[in-house]
Amino acid sequence: MPKSKTTLKRKSKSSKPAAAKKKIVQRPTVKKTKPVAEPVYSDEYREYLQRYALAGGDRPRLSPKEYDRLDDELLDLLAQETEVGLDDEQIIRLQELEYLLLDSEQ
Repeated sequence: MPKSKTTLKRKSKSSKPAAAKKKIVQRPTVKKTKPVAEPVYSDEYREYLQRYALAGGDRPRLSPKEYDRLDDELLDLLAQETEVGLDDEQIIRLQELEYLLLDSEQ
C-alpha cells in the first residue's frame, strides 16, 4: 500500500501559549542645552562691575540700563557744572550719582 499523505495540523494562534509582551519603555531624551553665553556689556559697565566688586559694599548694584541712564545724568550735570554752575539740589544729586556709580573722583 502506498503511503498516504497525512496532513499536519498546524497549531492555531489560540492554541499557542501567549508569550508575555515586553513593555517598551521610552527613555527620556537628554536635551542638549546650549552653553549660556555671557551677556555683552559695554566697557564702562564692565569697569563699574569691577569697581562694585571691590568697593560696592552696601550700595545697590545697578543693571546695565540703570547704569547707562544714571551715567548720562551724571555727564549732563558735570557739563552744566562747567558751563554755568550748579545749585544746591544739583550738587546733592551729583554726589548721589557719584555714590551710586562708584565714581572714582569721590
